Amino acid sequence: MQKALLYFVAIAFFGAVIYQGAGNLVVENPAVKLAEHDQLIMYSITDCEYCEIKRRELARAEIPYVEYVVDRQPHAGNELMGKLNQAGFSPKQMGYPTFDVKGTIVPNNPPLIQIKKLIEEQPPRSMM
Repeated sequence: MQKALLYFVAIAFFGAVIYQGAGNLVVENPAVKLAEHDQLIMYSITDCEYCEIKRRELARAEIPYVEYVVDRQPHAGNELMGKLNQAGFSPKQMGYPTFDVKGTIVPNNPPLIQIKKLIEEQPPRSMM
């Protein structure tokens, strides 16, 4: 009986620790640094539910960004494909929205926490 109680307490303790830490887990998308700049650019497509969700997240977080809708702006699609190729990502494996965070390309709808982290890692360039 004592052994069973000890097992129960140990399982409950470690379960609580794992549950508490689960909120801090974030799976980040691969990111590749390209030419630095001072913008957050979101590449989206028309009628993309994930793009709409990301717009709301960015608005709630009060993060300014520029959006290019690649199926309506052909130059933006070409620009995105060039950046993906330069970064070594296959455009066939890429999903929307894709972000260019101050020169770091992050495809496949990255979590907002990853976008914030990249913004904070790259301070604004000084104006001369």
